[in-house]
Amino acid sequence: MASLGLSGGAAAPPGGALGLAEAAVRRLRVDLSVDEAHDRVELVLWAGSKLAGAAPGDVLSVALSNGQGDPEDVLRAEVNGVDAIAGGSVLTAFSASRRLSLTHSGRSWRQTTLGQVVRDLLGDGEVDAGDVAATLSLPALHVDPHRSIWSALHDLARRTGHQITSTPDGKVSFTGAAGAGGVGAVGGGLAGVGGLGSGELREGAELLSFRAGPRQARTALTRVSPAGAQYWYLLEAAPDSGSDVEVVDPALRTREAANAGTDAFAADASRATRRARMRVTGRPDLRAGTTIQARGESYRVLRVRHAVDPATGYLCDLLLEGDS
Repeated sequence: MASLGLSGGAAAPPGGALGLAEAAVRRLRVDLSVDEAHDRVELVLWAGSKLAGAAPGDVLSVALSNGQGDPEDVLRAEVNGVDAIAGGSVLTAFSASRRLSLTHSGRSWRQTTLGQVVRDLLGDGEVDAGDVAATLSLPALHVDPHRSIWSALHDLARRTGHQITSTPDGKVSFTGAAGAGGVGAVGGGLAGVGGLGSGELREGAELLSFRAGPRQARTALTRVSPAGAQYWYLLEAAPDSGSDVEVVDPALRTREAANAGTDAFAADASRATRRARMRVTGRPDLRAGTTIQARGESYRVLRVRHAVDPATGYLCDLLLEGDS
């Protein structure tokens, strides 16, 4: 059902991967999301576990299976610490994106693309780039060194209709969010995951429970008129008569960027009108940011928790919103 690999420390298994029983794991949890929380792994270990000697900086790889095939990689994470508890310990590991919260970068760009900005910031944080699909052109952009790279990336994602996720091997991806076509998204949307996009989850089979959440009322930006738009995309002026400092904002400086910002806010408001929580049988291919179908509707996965427990087996809990 699961395999664990640890590298970089004395606790690394000599034969490579360990099963849950071999590693003396009581419970396993992997949390993936599109928000600013870093993807993480939590292992509750029995006393004497081979993983209890892991040290901060060691790399942990988690692979899971629903019993219908070999384990699939879910997340590669860096150990943050091992805390002692009664009868054992708790190991916590975070995806490589956590380094971006600890790193600040002050940079400026001229005549570049959003994708290049993202790659440069990831490089500054020494984090490998996964899929970066962001073609929006930016005449100028400045990143404030007082904020972390992680915060700056999420701000850019919100303003341009993108999302940030981790790949199974720990890289950071920056791709278009569902419903935000025209802002650099791949095909304007997202593909289904593991066949779920083309086949609906079945009640009582894959879909174990479903709860619709309250509708979230959000106000979308009204698209500006051509006459008024000039004050959005031509906002390149000195803030006062004696300064050469320009007002630089990726959502305000060009017509394309202004439209991107408008589309991003409209898509966000539309998706928020449908929220739901779902529990399904374990599926290692379920990831945050992808889309699934249930009860005749499509949903974007905001968060997914892969949980393996002796009492319940392997299950996935999802937080969802509309995909358009």
